[in-house]
Amino acid sequence: MSPDVVAGVARLSSEGVLSSDQAALFSRVARRDLVSVRLEIRALLYVGVLLLTSGVGIFIVEHHRDIGRWAIAASIAMAAAACFLWVIRSAPPFTWSEVESPRVAFDYILLLGLLLFASDLAYVEAQFTVLGPRWVHHLLVVGIVYLLAAYRWDSRIVLGLALSTLTAWRGVSVSLLAGSLERSDAGDLRANAVLLGVLYVLAAFLAVRLDRKAHFEEIFGNAGLLLLLGGLASGVVASELGWGLWLMALLVVAGAVMWFSFWLGRPVYFAQGVLAAYVGLVRLVFAPFAERIASVPFLLAALLGLGALALVFTAHRRMSGR
Repeated sequence: MSPDVVAGVARLSSEGVLSSDQAALFSRVARRDLVSVRLEIRALLYVGVLLLTSGVGIFIVEHHRDIGRWAIAASIAMAAAACFLWVIRSAPPFTWSEVESPRVAFDYILLLGLLLFASDLAYVEAQFTVLGPRWVHHLLVVGIVYLLAAYRWDSRIVLGLALSTLTAWRGVSVSLLAGSLERSDAGDLRANAVLLGVLYVLAAFLAVRLDRKAHFEEIFGNAGLLLLLGGLASGVVASELGWGLWLMALLVVAGAVMWFSFWLGRPVYFAQGVLAAYVGLVRLVFAPFAERIASVPFLLAALLGLGALALVFTAHRRMSGR
C-alpha cells in the first residue's frame, strides 16, 4: 500500500480532476486491492501450449499403430484448422501499425495452431516421405508460414519462432550438403549465421524506416545481432590460423553496434556488442599464453569482465536519463 498515492488520489477526486469511477479504480490499485496477473496468465498459457503439443507428440508415438497414420494426420490437421478458424474470427483487421491482441489467449491459440501445423507436416513427411531427401524444405515452408502469420496477426512470439525456424533451416541445409549433420562445415555454418544476422538487422532497420510493423524491430534486431556477433565470435574462438582477422572484424562490428545502439537508446543491443567485444579480447589475452599455464590471462580476463559490466551499467544509466 502507498499512503501518499492514496491521499493524492483522494485530493484529485475532491478537486474534480478525477471522476468518482477513476478515483475508485486508482485507489484500489494504490491500496494493492487490484493487482494485475496478466504476466502470470500469459506464462501459464505459454507453458500450457508447450505441454499440450508435447503431450500430442508422446501420444502419437505410443499409439500411432493403433490409430493409423491417416487418422493421426487428419486429426492434427483438424485441430490446427480449428485454432486458425478461431484466430481468423477473433482477429482485428490487418494494419501495418501495432495491434493489441483482442484477448489474452489470442497469441497462444495462434501459437498452438502453428505448432500443430508444423507437427502435422513433420508427421506426414516421416510417414509418407513426401519430399524424400529434400525433407529439410519443410523447415523453410514452416518458417515462411510462421513469418506470414506473425505479420498478419501481429505476434512477436510467432515472429521469434519464425526467425529461429528459418535459422534452423539454413543450419540443417548446410549440414546436409556436407554429407551429414555430424560432418557439417563450421566455416559454412558461421558464414550462414553472419549472413542471416545481417539480413535480420537490415529487416529491423527497414521495419522502422518504412514504418511497417516498426515494433518488430526489437525481435529482428536481437535475433540478427545474436547471429552476426555470435558468428564473428565463433570465428575468433574456433579458428586457429585466421582468428586475428576474425577479431578485427568482430571489434569493428561490435564497436559499430555499441555506437549506434547508444545513439538510438537500445541498451540490449549495446550489451550484446560489449559481450561480443569481451569474448574477442579474452581470446587476444589468452593467445600469448597458449603454450604454458599462467594466472595472468585469467586476472586480465576478470578485469576485462568488470570493465565490460561497468561500461554496460554506465551506458544504460545515460540512455535512461536522456
